[in-house]
Amino acid sequence: MRSIKLHFPVAAHLTALLNDQNFQSDIQYLTPTILDNNNIVLYDPVTQHNRIDTELVVLSKFSRGIKRVIFSATEYEIEFLNPFLGMQKGGLVHNSERIIDSTDLEI
Repeated sequence: MRSIKLHFPVAAHLTALLNDQNFQSDIQYLTPTILDNNNIVLYDPVTQHNRIDTELVVLSKFSRGIKRVIFSATEYEIEFLNPFLGMQKGGLVHNSERIIDSTDLEI
């Protein structure tokens, strides 16, 4: 299984997501491990995924959760820090605010 660590610069964002039962059930298959208030590690069970695939799957799940749980009332969407195809995305941003500011692949 490939692992990915996500860093949230604002601990309240990660807490809000983890307090949402729908989000928790949506990421349960990724076997989340909370390291501290700002960091979470997830494990991609699909062995055919490469590093970028794993990052895209995980960040897409988090993007939907962040928009639904934290920023449902805004018109802005969640975007990748690095939008270029075939490159590590590095995290997520909402209206210039970094929600996830780093992704460590295969820790």
